[in-house]
Amino acid sequence: MANFTFRGSIQAELVSRTLFVGIIILFVYGGFSYYISKETFDGEMGERLVAIARLSAGQLKGEWIPFLNPGVQLYKSFQQTLVEIQGQSQAKDIFVLDNEGRVLVDAKNDYQFRETNWLKDLDPEPFQKARAGQSTASILFPENDGSIYKIGYSPVRDGSGTVVAVVGVEASAKFMDGLNEFARILFIFGLVCLALMGGLLYAFGRRFIAPIEELALASQRVSDGDFSQRVRVSANNEIGALAFAFNEMTQRLESHNEYILESMSNGILVVDLKEKVTTFNKAAASILGLNPDKVLGRPVEQAFGSLPAFLAILLPLVKKEESLIDTEVYLSEEPLKIIRVRSAPVTGAEGRRIGTEVLFTDETQLRRLESRIKVSEKMATIGELAAGIAHEIRNPLAAMKGFTEILQKRVKEDAGAREIVTDIATEIEILNKIVTNFLVFAKPTAVEAHEVEVAEVIEGLLPLVRKEADTKKIKVVFHRKNPASMPLDSEQFRRALLNILLNAVQASPAKSEIEVTQKLYSRKELAAWMKPLEFSPLLLNRTVNQWVCVCVRDRGPGLAPENLKKLFTPFFTTKTEGFGLGLSITKKILEAHGGDVGAANHPEGGALFALFLPMAPKN
Repeated sequence: MANFTFRGSIQAELVSRTLFVGIIILFVYGGFSYYISKETFDGEMGERLVAIARLSAGQLKGEWIPFLNPGVQLYKSFQQTLVEIQGQSQAKDIFVLDNEGRVLVDAKNDYQFRETNWLKDLDPEPFQKARAGQSTASILFPENDGSIYKIGYSPVRDGSGTVVAVVGVEASAKFMDGLNEFARILFIFGLVCLALMGGLLYAFGRRFIAPIEELALASQRVSDGDFSQRVRVSANNEIGALAFAFNEMTQRLESHNEYILESMSNGILVVDLKEKVTTFNKAAASILGLNPDKVLGRPVEQAFGSLPAFLAILLPLVKKEESLIDTEVYLSEEPLKIIRVRSAPVTGAEGRRIGTEVLFTDETQLRRLESRIKVSEKMATIGELAAGIAHEIRNPLAAMKGFTEILQKRVKEDAGAREIVTDIATEIEILNKIVTNFLVFAKPTAVEAHEVEVAEVIEGLLPLVRKEADTKKIKVVFHRKNPASMPLDSEQFRRALLNILLNAVQASPAKSEIEVTQKLYSRKELAAWMKPLEFSPLLLNRTVNQWVCVCVRDRGPGLAPENLKKLFTPFFTTKTEGFGLGLSITKKILEAHGGDVGAANHPEGGALFALFLPMAPKN
């Protein structure tokens, strides 16, 4: 059992942690508010100064700028105009600069005629933009009096639209004083709020008795038989220690029923007297292919409506309180799904019936294995018989072949006789091939495995296939997705793959393409890849974690649905020539390696054959 350390006071932790969070929020919020306010006021002041500068520039005649001189009436007229605008806008100063940044006239008369304006040099970029015809404002900058200032610029144009001067409006950013005062007040207000918060939290700390109420309610539910109750362990204080002990207790109680049920490989289903499902473990969900969330708490007819065969067995158990002992149920024929079902009543403490328990197991794989064993036994018997007959036939075949060779030498001059003897020799050769295939099929497949790279074995085989494919101008492409090194009987695997590849060449139209792909799959990835392709039935070892898959896809007409299940049956063939043993031998070789071979129609056309080899875990 895990240990829980008790320390601290819940009130002290509550106050200290809350105040810490409050201080962080105060500093973050205050800093953010100060920054946003400063940026907002700065932008608004810049826009206001630019508007005043534009107004001033609009009231000045650009054509008269070259004639400005302190000794003429024109100069006084310009200055008077600037003074009036200054008074209305409350700007600190308004001045007119020539294109070199020298003051021509200003409202306060602080500058001498053509004196260089040094404020412009603090932020020269806005002045240059104004010279180019764009109204803009400078950054904030401090002056000798300790105040913060900002200047707005606007171009003055003559009648032709040429910029002949720049109007500058200077103003004091007094809002900074307001911002600093705002920050000070905000900080003081935050400290007051934190002090009040700490006092209130401390005074009303005892109201945090809610977790104990939660524990009381959960304990009541546990006493009613619901062991799934858990409460949050949010701290390592008094409440946390109590919650931790409570969770430990309920976990141990629950392990005696739910955990055991969930770990079982058999499906368990419990239905109460109201015909509602109360228990449905993981194995049951996996075997029936149903989501537990859509089964638990629902009436049986609603929960299992998608499985009529299972529902037909279940309803008499629930409604009529009948029982079953080892009854087989075929859930579906395609794909094949068989389960074995038995049931028993669920009784309460006083022996009263409170529901029905249904226990079921998946028999599908067992039935397939039994079927395969029967086929294997049958084929073993046929193989022994075929081997005996083949040996007996081979001896006279050898003698007949010798006689035909002698006859061919003696009838050299007789063309008709020579042709007949040649036909006899050809037929003897065909018969010999049939016998050889019988012997290969009947002989047990012995594997002499050595560690090899699967891709290298495939690449060594492809030249033979390409030579055959070139006659139909078929392109054979090899995709090597993952490196895969494993123990393999190279010669037997080459023979198995060659059978598949030659069939693909024969099935492919001229000038098409055959794809050979070698890829490494995890168990989960392989199941997801195989599911939509609807392979012919495979009996792969589902406990193997990694598989090497070699796929061969052609662009032919594909496989007839009625032939998919018979492709690997001995002596079955759709060709006018051949003995129907090639794919059977391929399957024997793959099974001898612990794998299998399957076929399917590719969604984009053509046939797809897949050879599966199990990868042994590396030590």
